Amino acid sequence: MDAVAVVAVASGIIAAVPVAAVTGIVALARTRQGRRRGRGLAVTGLLLTGVWLVAGALVLALLLRPAPLPRDPHPLRGTIFALRTGDCANTARNGVSAAHVVPCRQLHQDEIYGTFRMAGTRWPGTTALAKVARLGCASRLAGYLDPQIAPAGLTETYIFPDQGAWQAGARTVVCEIRGTAGPLTGSVRKLTG
Repeated sequence: MDAVAVVAVASGIIAAVPVAAVTGIVALARTRQGRRRGRGLAVTGLLLTGVWLVAGALVLALLLRPAPLPRDPHPLRGTIFALRTGDCANTARNGVSAAHVVPCRQLHQDEIYGTFRMAGTRWPGTTALAKVARLGCASRLAGYLDPQIAPAGLTETYIFPDQGAWQAGARTVVCEIRGTAGPLTGSVRKLTG
């Protein structure tokens, strides 16, 4: 039995990959044409070397794989659809994509005087949503607005989900008050006893 072939298989078993590879090749050359016995051991040592190399590559690939980015379970978080009645906020330019709640005593663009949820799962269309939003917000304004504040400097509006927001799960209509001459300071909310 060729001693180099024995070293090749032993090195392959204990994962001494460089030793197993070199001794396996040397043992193959030494056992060629049956001059020495141990060709099977040399081949086994080389096969084990290949197994260890593949296993090492898989482990390395798993370790170096970038971690998946966490998915936000609430794709509408931070948008105007997450605001609640009484919130004062500053919104992004389009008024929908980002909304930052601030204390009402600070300058703010919007004050939310009502929110309500739309029923259904199918997109009802812009016209239908606009009608429901207009009527729903109009019915909530008088119950929220402080009657001692002159409404001449205020404008009310509403925001409802477009088709993309609807598909993302938004069903909330947001009723808001804005100042016509610029940001608001303080709340326009009716104080309750």
